[in-house]
Amino acid sequence: MELHLDRNLILESNCSFEEARFGIMGVPFDSTCSYRPGCRFGPLAIRREFIELEKPACFFDIPLYDLGNLYVIHGNLKETLNLEEDTLKKAFERNQGFIPVVLGGEHSVSYAPVKVLAEKHPGLQVVHFDAHADLKDDYLGEKWSHATVMKRIAQLGVDYCQKGVRILDDEEKALVRDTEPKKGVPTYISIDLDVLDPSVAPGVGTPEPNGMIYSELLSELKGLLDSTRVVGLDIVELSPPYDVGGITAVTAANLLLNMLTDRGHKHL
Repeated sequence: MELHLDRNLILESNCSFEEARFGIMGVPFDSTCSYRPGCRFGPLAIRREFIELEKPACFFDIPLYDLGNLYVIHGNLKETLNLEEDTLKKAFERNQGFIPVVLGGEHSVSYAPVKVLAEKHPGLQVVHFDAHADLKDDYLGEKWSHATVMKRIAQLGVDYCQKGVRILDDEEKALVRDTEPKKGVPTYISIDLDVLDPSVAPGVGTPEPNGMIYSELLSELKGLLDSTRVVGLDIVELSPPYDVGGITAVTAANLLLNMLTDRGHKHL
């Protein structure tokens, strides 16, 4: 079964994929980045720091499998999204119950997992953490871009709410949804690391001042894990070339660990 995946430089898995509760997949694509490119190196940087983190005992009881990195087609977002969608669908044929964890890469790579999960889980909601609304219909003449991903997701008919948005234009103001997530429904969490203040996370493609601090984001995420049924998540827009001292990669890895252990410990 062709999964379009490169399995070099992956995390050690503690089970077969068919037994996994969480399946990690990197999507090292950044061809529509409009300011500071480099987030194609994000999946590797997050894995590298994740290996070094001290883990709680409960982590080692969580069935975790690293699928590897998608073979992306640099310069061709739509074909990359098609490969991502196809890979996720084939992965679900092998394991119907796994929770996909996507590591970006730019934010456009969130579209494919949301599309696949919306078909699998009617009533899916997306909770979107970001400095930007990403609700433009097109950006620099492109309808498929990291700046338009939430508009494309909205056009799937998926409900969404947004947290941390502080940069948006008049077109986006009519579409932004700063509402409370619905409790108890299937939920996809999408975390653009620029939701954090640049003092906390400098290594992102489009940093914006006056963002969340890490404890605020973690509190929001823990609330979602307690009140919703998380069926997928992503962490995107880490740009290692701009990451002073690697602190954004460490933050992203710690976010990943918190999501896995909190979700796994409480709900497995």
